[in-house]
Amino acid sequence: MDWISLDDALAGVRQLAGSALEAYECRPGKDARSAMYCDLPASVYHADREALSCSMLKPLLVSPAHFQASLLEPGKPSPAKDFGTVVHLLVLEPQNLSAEVAVFCGVADGRDRDYKAFAARNSHRVVIDEPTLRKARELAHKIATTRFRGRPLTHFIEESKTECSIYFTEPITGLRLRVRFDAYHPEFSFDLKTTRHATRSAFARDAVDLSYDLQAYLYSLARASFEGTTGSAPFIFISAETAAPNSVCTHLAGKTFLENGEAKLRECLTTYKACTMVRHWPDLSCSTTLEIQPWQQYVAGNEGHQDWRAGLG
Repeated sequence: MDWISLDDALAGVRQLAGSALEAYECRPGKDARSAMYCDLPASVYHADREALSCSMLKPLLVSPAHFQASLLEPGKPSPAKDFGTVVHLLVLEPQNLSAEVAVFCGVADGRDRDYKAFAARNSHRVVIDEPTLRKARELAHKIATTRFRGRPLTHFIEESKTECSIYFTEPITGLRLRVRFDAYHPEFSFDLKTTRHATRSAFARDAVDLSYDLQAYLYSLARASFEGTTGSAPFIFISAETAAPNSVCTHLAGKTFLENGEAKLRECLTTYKACTMVRHWPDLSCSTTLEIQPWQQYVAGNEGHQDWRAGLG
């Protein structure tokens, strides 16, 4: 699909998002081209296709065609995503839980007629069962009581603007960008991640693979634009392990982490500008040579216990 057909497909969505945005109160930033919306519903924010978000930009790191495809084919829900959504609501917006989540009495079974009927009636909400809600509540409580800088995280969240959105203009490219903070604290920017990994090294690998570095830099840039500063408040990831023992850790986005995110952002914005100008969005088609890195090389006998070799004589 070329840019013109993509633009036609999204024209109605853009118009709707733009008009919907005007219905909500905004707070102007120090940079006249920036503004904060504290009460913008998630549905309105995510429907916006006029301003680029982090999730919209990430596919550009694969190819321009992947960016196009992601706009017209939004990500599919999954149990892991649904669980993360419920934990986010419990920690950041507990008042919205009943409006956005439907809880099935008992244990969910996709083959059960009653469960399928319940899910169909609540297709506009996240559908979970009672055991999942109980597990989410336990994790949310652990997040709230985890100490950061000597105080429970819940104190920082209570002092924050939660789920607030900032729109701003990136100064180099002139592109309109948007971000949505989990918790915008006077001293920190917090982002909550439910994760399968608890250790710093494992979370760091996932963070780079999933471009959390791009997110941290983009959000910090948005905050600096809004506040009119050359730097920004420390960006803190709260990682909550979804499996027992449900470790909760805080991770500061360090200098090299943010620099890596900046490099990704520059690549995304440059690619977007170039493709928009020429109206061509190439895919990943390529011809390469595969080589093995030293750490990937197979070494006979190094694949764990191979006592069976002794039987060969």
